[in-house]
Amino acid sequence: MVASTVEVFNTLWTLFSSLGILVGVVVISYLGYQVYRNRARPERPEPEDAPKPGEAPREQARAGKLLISVILSASIVITLISMTFISLGILDNPPQEAFEVKVVAFQWGWRFYYPNGYEAVGELRVPKGVPVKFYVTSSDVFHNMGIIELRLKIDAIPGKVNVGWTRVDALGEYIIRCYELCGDGHGVMTGRLIVMEPEEFNEWYSSLQVS
Repeated sequence: MVASTVEVFNTLWTLFSSLGILVGVVVISYLGYQVYRNRARPERPEPEDAPKPGEAPREQARAGKLLISVILSASIVITLISMTFISLGILDNPPQEAFEVKVVAFQWGWRFYYPNGYEAVGELRVPKGVPVKFYVTSSDVFHNMGIIELRLKIDAIPGKVNVGWTRVDALGEYIIRCYELCGDGHGVMTGRLIVMEPEEFNEWYSSLQVS
């Protein structure tokens, strides 16, 4: 099963945070050790090559230490870049079996169109555990469709269709919000995403009356 958007972003967040904390601890610990080891002490005279105020320090670094630091830094950067591109590849390629929904944003609400032609305003129902592919646009001004719990945000731009997808693995209701300032009603531009058991959703979907 393809990882959901939540899993992708949580993995990236954990990786970036863990490496950031690790690097921070190592660097700060090393600096603290050097400050303590080279502190001024009465029993130890100042080295002749110690830098004076206003002078640049003389070269004391060894090539080995420099090489190690370069290799470690490059490894961390390459790892982060690689994981980011892998994640973008997942997000840019929705599963073929995805349930497709067209979303039209307007001041100040959301209109949803199902594959069978059924239209709903303010409420979207989807099956649990099934990838859902969104085709998002706007009928007036710029909007941004976002569901924070699903790590999902898609721009809604007049005359342009943006595509995004997610998979919800937990039943319940999620708030759809606009994350682009769009006028007086921006703060109340919300909708509901209702996640249903697949059997229950199929029964509901089959009962829809399409005009």
